[in-house]
Amino acid sequence: MKPTITLPAYPSEIADWWWKETCKQWPEHGEERILNLLRQEIVRQSDRFNKTRDFDPSAYGARDLSILAYGNFYTPRTFAACGYTLAEAFGFRQWQAPSKGPIRILDIGSGSGASSLACLFYLREWGVQNPISLEAWDYSGKSLAFLKRIHREAIHLWPNTQVVTARKDLRHLENISAKEPYDLILSSYALNEFWEGREIDYRKDSISNLIKLLKESGYLLLIEPAEGEVCRSLHGVCSAALTTHQPFFIQAPYFNGMTCPLLNSNSRYFSHEVRPCTPPPKVEQINYPLNLEIREVKFGMSILSKKPSKSASNHYTLLRIVSPIRKRKGTISLWGIGADGIEREFEWQRRSVPKEDQNFLLSLQRGDIISCEFRVEQSSSKRTRVSGLDELRTWFVPRWR
Repeated sequence: MKPTITLPAYPSEIADWWWKETCKQWPEHGEERILNLLRQEIVRQSDRFNKTRDFDPSAYGARDLSILAYGNFYTPRTFAACGYTLAEAFGFRQWQAPSKGPIRILDIGSGSGASSLACLFYLREWGVQNPISLEAWDYSGKSLAFLKRIHREAIHLWPNTQVVTARKDLRHLENISAKEPYDLILSSYALNEFWEGREIDYRKDSISNLIKLLKESGYLLLIEPAEGEVCRSLHGVCSAALTTHQPFFIQAPYFNGMTCPLLNSNSRYFSHEVRPCTPPPKVEQINYPLNLEIREVKFGMSILSKKPSKSASNHYTLLRIVSPIRKRKGTISLWGIGADGIEREFEWQRRSVPKEDQNFLLSLQRGDIISCEFRVEQSSSKRTRVSGLDELRTWFVPRWR
């Protein structure tokens, strides 16, 4: 299968930079002792994100060990998640750089800059030539200092770009303004922290306040961890925010501006992506005794804009995949949501599908968008058994190089 857009691999220069900074922090320690320090902190961070949900700023952004552990271990996956989301905005949802002049980007809750640098890196790799000015906002001055240093010391990865940082309390977005509107606003793994324990009105107002900072042609990219409750919150808030007085449109993950169809269904799935990524060697080394998942990046995302979403046919042959691809004895199946917003299961009898088409189906990923005419053998309201793939077209199939 030919990708519709390709994501270059995570730059080895960034991985090397984080490890060198870590070694500088503890010059008296040997490599294995430093690795063990990072491992202990990574376990703490994993518990913080997934179990305790404790987002006290002093627990992360004020400690060098926390920042260095995140930089060495989690940054490659955050980098990839931002890349995949940006690829959809750039390669399918019709975001365009200005015809002239600089691109203005804002990263809300940037931390040490995984998403900020990913955005600069991928836009340059995809041939965008405009000067880029990126503003990074976070509560942690230490994290922002790391971001500025990485940007400056690896400038060859993102030429003709500048980064401006600012310490801000992002729990009060209603008080935030900008001198000029932005072409892109990013928020990666941050809103769920600001929203923890907050009411729906607070959450939807924060979306409305971010939309106000966009240019008329600008896009807001929201990325969150692939936890069911967190992803449902993200899509539920985007849906609720449509009732505010600030007009905007939902570009992704589905079609025709629709809200997430899985919010009001009894589906076994929730809206999130599952994409492969290749970890740097140091991540492999750190992870050896931890056995954490490092070869996939799982994330929920939503793309919002001030302009209407790209129109799609209401025929369900345009399909976003929302499940794993299942290969069972005699069948291949997947669940997808079409342009009509209905979730359906598609099942192929392998005996009736040529080997080449079987290989294509098995190469698909959760989040891919395809269309094809199906030769229907049997159909019900939620399940369609098909015998072949005709007029196949790939609309959005990003792949890691």
